[in-house]
Amino acid sequence: MLHGAWPRITADGTNLAELEADVAAGRAEPAELDAAVAEHTADVLTAQIEAGLALVTDGHVRWADPAGVVLGAVAAKQTGEDGPLVAAWKASAAFVEEGGAVSVAQSIPGPYTLARRVTDEAVRKAVDAGETPPVQEREDEARYHVALAIADALADEVGALAAAGCPVILVEEPEAVRMADDDAERALFVAAGTRLLAQAAGMHAMLVLTGGNADGIGWRTVFGPPWQSVLVDLIDGPDSWRLVREAPGDRGIVAGGLSLTDQSSTDQTPQLVWAAHYAASANGRGFDRIGLANAQPATGHTAERLRAGMAQLARAATLATMSPADAVAAGLNPNTIADPRSMPAIANRESRRQATKAKSGSGQGGAKPAHRSEPEASN
Repeated sequence: MLHGAWPRITADGTNLAELEADVAAGRAEPAELDAAVAEHTADVLTAQIEAGLALVTDGHVRWADPAGVVLGAVAAKQTGEDGPLVAAWKASAAFVEEGGAVSVAQSIPGPYTLARRVTDEAVRKAVDAGETPPVQEREDEARYHVALAIADALADEVGALAAAGCPVILVEEPEAVRMADDDAERALFVAAGTRLLAQAAGMHAMLVLTGGNADGIGWRTVFGPPWQSVLVDLIDGPDSWRLVREAPGDRGIVAGGLSLTDQSSTDQTPQLVWAAHYAASANGRGFDRIGLANAQPATGHTAERLRAGMAQLARAATLATMSPADAVAAGLNPNTIADPRSMPAIANRESRRQATKAKSGSGQGGAKPAHRSEPEASN
């Protein structure tokens, strides 16, 4: 799968952000924007289907700020059956039903990350207004309650998605990689995730952790809520391999090992196959619980680069499930899986930096709220 935000530039070169500004200024009609968004969303879905990906998304192209749209819906109490995420998924699913037999996932901004955005924005506004910002403990206490309130509101949206037939949700929590060894933050993360998934019966809930190392969170915290799988960033977070090794074997792992930034003309299929084999071998997980994905968002990359990346993901997924002999016969370098004991070597900038400094110097961290009413999670 290719997760995250895609460029919001249509095939004919229309910049959706500029068109939105034109609509706001009265220089263009809302119907023109709606048509452009629908066409671009269809193109994004079609590109994934044609690349052979089994799980597709709308690429976050419907809105310039999906998290802002979701927060607006929460504030207006417009989540649930008539919420924006449900409407977005239904539109995508209706298109895909006409064009191919694949599964359509819906991305959801996570409550832990959304709460940090809300409180950070409140502090910035206070500072801009010349007011004294709250002390850290009060800010963290406010964020705690905001996160749980958002989770409760979005649980209705998750329930409506499940009722509508959505098979998979991708809950994006990039802020989680900042919590490091903070037990209070872990407790909040578990509580918010558990509340979010309260109505998720019958659907596959995937946690998406990108932008850094996820191993500091701890596998007990990551899987405290009932996530069926987790997507980890192996480009900017190479230490996330530790989380892969520690995760229970009955939970899925999506290895975010495709680099879009460093892709150029390099074929990354061998390292993706290697990553799939390694993840599948950890705790007897098996290939049925393994997926492959990009690490960084697709925003800022050309259509050609995205197509090349998707093709490599699809090819790697096929080769990984073949017998070694068949995979080599299909063109895989035999050195890729010659030694299954080896750690896959995902080439990236962060791994080179991490090799020269201790993990304790990675700069991750989080602040403890003054009070917690939920049980704490441990690493």
